[in-house]
Amino acid sequence: MKSNRRTIRRAHWFLSLGLAFTLSAGLQSCQESLEQRAAREAAEFTQKSCPTPERDNMITDSMTFDIPTHTFVYYYSVTGPADNAANFVGREGPLHEVLANALRNDTQTKRYKDAGYTFRYVYRSQKEKRVLFDTTVKAEEYR
Repeated sequence: MKSNRRTIRRAHWFLSLGLAFTLSAGLQSCQESLEQRAAREAAEFTQKSCPTPERDNMITDSMTFDIPTHTFVYYYSVTGPADNAANFVGREGPLHEVLANALRNDTQTKRYKDAGYTFRYVYRSQKEKRVLFDTTVKAEEYR
């Protein structure tokens, strides 16, 4: 009889401890700021998905989030026939507008767009390892 009570008390203690840890973890995630969430999601995306397979002569190398400036930065490698500086020179405006339009229509970034975050895109030559195109889309451009 005593051992059953002891077993029940231990089980109750372990369940209480487990519940306390669960609640603590739940409260921490509730307390995560939007900036912290953005940084975490960018890091998780990079860790799980990058580099991505080549698609349309592009590879997504990584994504970061800069908390002080509220800026997501997407890093891409340009490959194949697109990996040529001539494809970008003089086309900065139209390329910027294509990215702004894509961002405007992107539902996955809605919470960050609602907060007015900035999105930067950096395209590097896979061959030459230099930046071919770097542009930043601000809130007033995608709203």
